[in-house]
Amino acid sequence: MTKSHSHPILRGAAAVILGIGLSACGGPAPAENKAAADEVAAAWVKAFDTGDAVAVAALYAEDAHSMPPGGAAITGRSAIESYWRQDIGAEKLITKLTPSDSIAQGDLLHVDGSYEVAAKDGSAPPARGQYQQLWRKVDGQWKVQHEIWRLDPTTQRDIDTADRLSSLWTTAYNNGDAAGLIALYDQGAALSQPTGSVEGRDAIGAYWKADFGTGKPATKLSLTDVYMSGDLAHLEGEYEVTDKGQLTKGHYVQLWMRDGPSWRIHREMWWR
Repeated sequence: MTKSHSHPILRGAAAVILGIGLSACGGPAPAENKAAADEVAAAWVKAFDTGDAVAVAALYAEDAHSMPPGGAAITGRSAIESYWRQDIGAEKLITKLTPSDSIAQGDLLHVDGSYEVAAKDGSAPPARGQYQQLWRKVDGQWKVQHEIWRLDPTTQRDIDTADRLSSLWTTAYNNGDAAGLIALYDQGAALSQPTGSVEGRDAIGAYWKADFGTGKPATKLSLTDVYMSGDLAHLEGEYEVTDKGQLTKGHYVQLWMRDGPSWRIHREMWWR
């Protein structure tokens, strides 16, 4: 985080999303999603308000990713602990996380919300912003896998890049071009379904080939929000897919990561 009036402003890493295919999707009821989101938010706030970077870092997976806006990515629990220790400093801080939307699928929980962080003595106005976190169950406990904390989302919207990335995906999908679609994913990409996840570029390629089936499905992606941060592009929107005369609608989230001159999908989620 950076300091504002001597108090930190929450910043973070990319919310990296695991996903499901464009076919029928499911998940827990909204009340269950909210309960899970409230649970992890309370755990994060409790750790942060202690001022103990070790306690905060304990909520992250060993290979978690975090990246301040415009800065270099932070990878790994140890590096994340160092970041929070420096950010918290010697100040006595309190924070509030307010989840506004969430979806849980299997061992994954994606949370959108807003935050407010301030000095306990009220010596400066609170800092506010938005956040997204992807939590993953590790040995039965929720751990942050990826996250992003935004100060001013309007400065992180690059619609031209987002439109170009969406066009690459839809062109390959609508052409039934499995090879072209696979090339848009990085080697460590992951995709999940209500019954489990698919990890790795080859496995994702096989998944899409099965998804195409013998028909010629066509999809349309409509972006509703975009957040850019360094080498990360977080895309949110709605999809429509037509297959054998049947129309299916839903929502999606994708995390793209820059790979040299190209962009690759690292995680994604599709749900109805």
